[in-house]
Amino acid sequence: MNSKEKIAFFSQLATKALLYEVTLTPKPGLVDSANNGSHADMTLTTFLDSTLALAPHFQRYLELGYKHHQKKPQELFNLLRHEGISAEQAMFQATKGINTHKGVNFSFALLLGSTGAHLAKHPELLHNATFTATDSQAICQAIVPMTSHLIEMDLGDLQSKTELTYGEKLYLHYGIKGPRGEASQGYPSVWKKALPYLRQLAKLEMTSQERQLRLLVFLMTFVEDANLIHRASIEDLYQVQADSRMLLKKATDFNQLLADLERYNHSMVERNLSPGGSADLLALTFYFAFLEKLL
Repeated sequence: MNSKEKIAFFSQLATKALLYEVTLTPKPGLVDSANNGSHADMTLTTFLDSTLALAPHFQRYLELGYKHHQKKPQELFNLLRHEGISAEQAMFQATKGINTHKGVNFSFALLLGSTGAHLAKHPELLHNATFTATDSQAICQAIVPMTSHLIEMDLGDLQSKTELTYGEKLYLHYGIKGPRGEASQGYPSVWKKALPYLRQLAKLEMTSQERQLRLLVFLMTFVEDANLIHRASIEDLYQVQADSRMLLKKATDFNQLLADLERYNHSMVERNLSPGGSADLLALTFYFAFLEKLL
């Protein structure tokens, strides 16, 4: 295989990560294989259509990082952002205007671009595609110089604006930076928290489904989930975080975990809550889990 064919393998892992995330069941408040959670406008097929629309752009992100790894970080960022706009348009066309993956597309543009640059600097990984924790951390941290300008550029002058987006209001009122904040810090929720947690789970006797579900609930214990606040309030976010901590502590075996998640899904749907931010970070963690062969 030539380098382009090998790069395609890595883009397929990102596509696979989105498919694993949406089909993982049961997920409280989220679209999964059993129901639509709190999403009246989305179904499993909406997410499948969106994923297929994004897939060719995932490969392009990798190719841009691989080809332009010697450019200044913000120059590579601009190339990736331009491609990301095309990907977003393809997503909205496939879903007839429904926002399934806008946030995670932004994140995958950066992470896949960074992966491409990492592969260009470490060509041996193209032949032996087993990544270490060090590789995952390096890919995430390489995003920091690419995105260090984002907070100031996008959120720096909100006091003078007359009309604010929802993300801008979150930052102004609560200091929550959302996907921009994760990106500008190199996705610490992934490489500092989620991946170490999954590595520990990988050492235990449990099914892949149980590992994935426990990882989701773990993310829900700390993620500053803008989706939850948007649908309800900051207090509801804190309540979901507390509920998730209790759920993890209580569910000592798989059957208990499944039963508790089923019940919690009903509760989330009744309150119209959806931890979409945690779901996005779950998909990003799956991508690195495939690279490290943790799943």
